[in-house]
Amino acid sequence: MTTESRTERLAARSFYDELISLRDQQRIDRETAEKLAKGSELPWELNPQGYMKWYMAPTMTDIVMNVFVMYVQRIPPRSRSGKQLTQGHQLGFIWKGGPGHTIVDEVRFDWNYRDLVQVPLRVPGCVVQHFNDSDEDVEIMFCSLNTAHAMSVDRGSGFDQIEPCPEWREHLRKKG
Repeated sequence: MTTESRTERLAARSFYDELISLRDQQRIDRETAEKLAKGSELPWELNPQGYMKWYMAPTMTDIVMNVFVMYVQRIPPRSRSGKQLTQGHQLGFIWKGGPGHTIVDEVRFDWNYRDLVQVPLRVPGCVVQHFNDSDEDVEIMFCSLNTAHAMSVDRGSGFDQIEPCPEWREHLRKKG
Protein backbone atom coordinates (compact mmCIF):
# COMPACT_ATOMS: atom_id res chain seq x y z
CA MET A 1 0.00 0.00 0.00
CA THR A 2 1.46 3.34 -1.03
CA THR A 3 0.95 6.47 0.93
CA GLU A 4 0.92 9.52 -1.18
CA SER A 5 2.00 12.82 0.33
CA ARG A 6 -0.29 15.80 0.52
CA THR A 7 1.94 17.58 -1.98
CA GLU A 8 1.49 14.74 -4.47
CA ARG A 9 -2.28 14.68 -3.94
CA LEU A 10 -2.52 18.45 -4.45
CA ALA A 11 -0.22 18.39 -7.50
CA ALA A 12 -2.53 15.85 -9.16
CA ARG A 13 -5.38 18.36 -9.14
CA SER A 14 -6.04 21.60 -10.99
CA PHE A 15 -7.71 23.98 -8.56
CA TYR A 16 -8.31 26.48 -11.35
CA ASP A 17 -10.19 23.86 -13.37
CA GLU A 18 -12.15 22.89 -10.25
CA LEU A 19 -13.07 26.55 -9.68
CA ILE A 20 -14.29 26.88 -13.29
CA SER A 21 -16.26 23.64 -12.89
CA LEU A 22 -17.83 24.97 -9.68
CA ARG A 23 -18.72 28.22 -11.46
CA ASP A 24 -20.38 26.30 -14.29
CA GLN A 25 -22.36 24.14 -11.86
CA GLN A 26 -23.48 27.22 -9.93
CA ARG A 27 -24.70 28.81 -13.16
CA ILE A 28 -26.72 25.69 -13.97
CA ASP A 29 -28.12 25.55 -10.42
CA ARG A 30 -29.16 29.22 -10.51
CA GLU A 31 -31.20 28.67 -13.68
CA THR A 32 -33.63 26.39 -11.82
CA ALA A 33 -33.23 27.81 -8.30
CA GLU A 34 -36.10 29.34 -6.38
CA LYS A 35 -36.19 33.10 -6.81
CA LEU A 36 -39.22 33.66 -4.59
CA ALA A 37 -39.59 32.24 -1.10
CA LYS A 38 -43.33 32.09 -0.42
CA GLY A 39 -44.03 31.97 3.28
CA SER A 40 -47.18 29.94 2.62
CA GLU A 41 -45.04 27.16 1.10
CA LEU A 42 -42.54 26.96 3.94
CA PRO A 43 -43.25 24.51 6.78
CA TRP A 44 -42.89 25.29 10.46
CA GLU A 45 -40.14 23.21 12.01
CA LEU A 46 -40.09 22.41 15.72
CA ASN A 47 -36.54 22.03 17.05
CA PRO A 48 -34.79 22.73 20.38
CA GLN A 49 -34.76 26.45 19.57
CA GLY A 50 -38.53 26.52 18.95
CA TYR A 51 -40.85 26.88 15.96
CA MET A 52 -38.93 28.10 12.93
CA LYS A 53 -39.83 28.76 9.29
CA TRP A 54 -36.67 28.87 7.15
CA TYR A 55 -36.46 31.25 4.19
CA MET A 56 -32.69 30.90 3.72
CA ALA A 57 -30.39 28.40 5.42
CA PRO A 58 -26.75 27.39 4.90
CA THR A 59 -27.83 23.93 3.76
CA MET A 60 -30.55 25.06 1.32
CA THR A 61 -29.31 24.30 -2.18
CA ASP A 62 -32.44 25.10 -4.19
CA ILE A 63 -32.38 28.90 -3.71
CA VAL A 64 -30.75 31.46 -5.98
CA MET A 65 -28.40 32.73 -3.26
CA ASN A 66 -27.51 31.70 0.24
CA VAL A 67 -25.38 34.57 1.53
CA PHE A 68 -27.84 35.15 4.38
CA VAL A 69 -29.50 33.02 7.02
CA MET A 70 -33.12 34.12 7.33
CA TYR A 71 -35.97 32.58 9.28
CA VAL A 72 -39.07 33.45 11.29
CA GLN A 73 -39.24 32.16 14.84
CA ARG A 74 -42.66 31.78 16.43
CA ILE A 75 -42.89 31.86 20.21
CA PRO A 76 -46.22 30.78 21.72
CA PRO A 77 -47.96 32.92 24.36
CA ARG A 78 -46.00 33.26 27.63
CA SER A 79 -43.29 30.94 26.31
CA ARG A 80 -39.67 31.36 25.30
CA SER A 81 -37.15 30.25 22.72
CA GLY A 82 -34.38 27.84 23.50
CA LYS A 83 -31.24 29.36 24.98
CA GLN A 84 -28.23 29.41 22.67
CA LEU A 85 -24.58 30.27 22.65
CA THR A 86 -23.94 32.03 19.35
CA GLN A 87 -21.39 34.48 18.05
CA GLY A 88 -24.20 36.97 17.52
CA HIS A 89 -24.16 39.43 14.61
CA GLN A 90 -27.85 38.84 14.07
CA LEU A 91 -30.92 41.03 13.56
CA GLY A 92 -34.38 40.10 14.82
CA PHE A 93 -37.35 42.14 13.56
CA ILE A 94 -40.52 41.76 15.64
CA TRP A 95 -42.75 40.68 12.78
CA LYS A 96 -45.92 39.90 14.74
CA GLY A 97 -47.11 40.44 18.29
CA GLY A 98 -45.43 41.64 21.42
CA PRO A 99 -44.48 42.68 23.97
CA GLY A 100 -41.58 40.46 24.85
CA HIS A 101 -37.94 40.60 25.79
CA THR A 102 -34.57 39.17 24.90
CA ILE A 103 -31.79 38.26 27.32
CA VAL A 104 -28.26 38.68 25.95
CA ASP A 105 -25.54 37.63 28.40
CA GLU A 106 -27.89 38.15 31.37
CA VAL A 107 -28.93 41.67 30.24
CA ARG A 108 -32.64 42.16 29.47
CA PHE A 109 -33.87 44.10 26.42
CA ASP A 110 -37.64 44.74 26.23
CA TRP A 111 -39.22 44.94 22.78
CA ASN A 112 -42.59 45.26 21.05
CA TYR A 113 -44.17 45.00 17.60
CA ARG A 114 -41.94 46.42 14.81
CA ASP A 115 -38.88 46.75 17.05
CA LEU A 116 -35.48 45.44 15.96
CA VAL A 117 -33.42 43.23 18.26
CA GLN A 118 -29.69 43.49 17.52
CA VAL A 119 -27.57 40.66 18.90
CA PRO A 120 -24.00 41.97 19.01
CA LEU A 121 -20.99 40.25 17.48
CA ARG A 122 -18.71 38.99 20.25
CA VAL A 123 -15.63 36.84 19.82
CA PRO A 124 -16.38 34.69 22.89
CA GLY A 125 -20.04 34.50 21.78
CA CYS A 126 -23.32 35.56 23.37
CA VAL A 127 -25.86 33.56 25.34
CA VAL A 128 -29.24 34.56 23.90
CA GLN A 129 -32.87 33.73 24.69
CA HIS A 130 -36.14 35.36 23.57
CA PHE A 131 -39.34 35.57 25.65
CA ASN A 132 -42.96 36.20 24.66
CA ASP A 133 -44.60 38.26 27.42
CA SER A 134 -48.00 38.40 25.67
CA ASP A 135 -51.08 36.19 25.39
CA GLU A 136 -50.69 35.78 21.60
CA ASP A 137 -48.03 34.29 19.35
CA VAL A 138 -44.95 36.39 18.67
CA GLU A 139 -43.05 36.01 15.40
CA ILE A 140 -39.53 37.36 15.00
CA MET A 141 -37.83 37.52 11.57
CA PHE A 142 -34.12 36.83 12.03
CA CYS A 143 -31.37 37.61 9.54
CA SER A 144 -27.60 37.23 9.62
CA LEU A 145 -24.78 36.70 7.18
CA ASN A 146 -24.25 33.09 6.18
CA THR A 147 -20.70 32.47 7.36
CA ALA A 148 -21.25 28.76 8.02
CA HIS A 149 -19.10 27.66 5.10
CA ALA A 150 -16.48 30.42 5.29
CA MET A 151 -15.94 30.35 9.07
CA SER A 152 -17.70 27.11 10.13
CA VAL A 153 -20.98 26.93 12.00
CA ASP A 154 -19.13 27.65 15.27
CA ARG A 155 -17.72 30.91 13.81
CA GLY A 156 -14.86 30.81 16.29
CA SER A 157 -16.97 30.97 19.45
CA GLY A 158 -19.20 27.94 19.39
CA PHE A 159 -22.82 27.27 18.47
CA ASP A 160 -24.51 25.26 21.17
CA GLN A 161 -28.05 24.71 22.40
CA ILE A 162 -27.85 25.44 26.12
CA GLU A 163 -31.53 24.87 26.87
CA PRO A 164 -34.43 23.78 24.62
CA CYS A 165 -37.71 25.65 24.37
CA PRO A 166 -40.64 24.22 26.40
CA GLU A 167 -42.48 23.03 23.25
CA TRP A 168 -39.49 20.86 22.24
CA ARG A 169 -39.43 19.19 25.64
CA GLU A 170 -43.16 18.45 25.30
CA HIS A 171 -42.60 17.13 21.77
CA LEU A 172 -39.91 14.74 23.04
CA ARG A 173 -42.11 13.65 25.95
CA LYS A 174 -44.97 12.79 23.55
CA LYS A 175 -42.62 10.87 21.23
CA GLY A 176 -41.61 9.01 24.37
